[in-house]
Amino acid sequence: LAGGTSADKNNTKTNTDDRCPPVYQNLRYVAIRKNMPIHFMCYSQEAQTMKWYKTAEDRDDFSVLDQSTPSYSIQRTNTSINLTLFRATYEDSGIYVCDRKDLEKKEELHSCGTELRVMGTSSIKQVQNRNTLKDAIIIIQSILLVIFISIPILIFLDKVSDKKKIPEEDHTYEGLEVEQMATYEDITPFRDVKAKWTVGEHPGEE
Repeated sequence: LAGGTSADKNNTKTNTDDRCPPVYQNLRYVAIRKNMPIHFMCYSQEAQTMKWYKTAEDRDDFSVLDQSTPSYSIQRTNTSINLTLFRATYEDSGIYVCDRKDLEKKEELHSCGTELRVMGTSSIKQVQNRNTLKDAIIIIQSILLVIFISIPILIFLDKVSDKKKIPEEDHTYEGLEVEQMATYEDITPFRDVKAKWTVGEHPGEE
């Protein structure tokens, strides 16, 4: 969007197309806010023989913008013819073409004009709100996706952790009667100790 700006920025050389006259016109498309000024610039070696026309895709005729009025001005130099809209209105939306004088039919206009679209503040806010809503939806979807992926993983890890915490069951007294447990506890572990014999002693001797 451009408001109060010159449509001469990023000029497009319209003479690269065989259907275009030897002129240097401005952007192929520009949008501005209502009540903002806009400048159209057209450079040509034959500027004195050029004229501004306004038309639209859904119109079969065109308007000639030749003389300055309270709503727009025409400025001519030896190499350019410039059109300035002081306060753009919705009715100013259309296609502006810089072409030679004395054209009688729309079909005679070259196809390298500049399309102007005048938008209201509400329209711009609606576009911004739609973009903000789209960004919010994308963020919410990303958060939900992370949650749905994380929950099964956390549940699985929790189950694995619980299994590791369960101690092994003690089977020491399994199969014993209650009265036999005390006796079993008094039994010392068996030690496989080799007998030590003193020199000259016999196992059978006292």
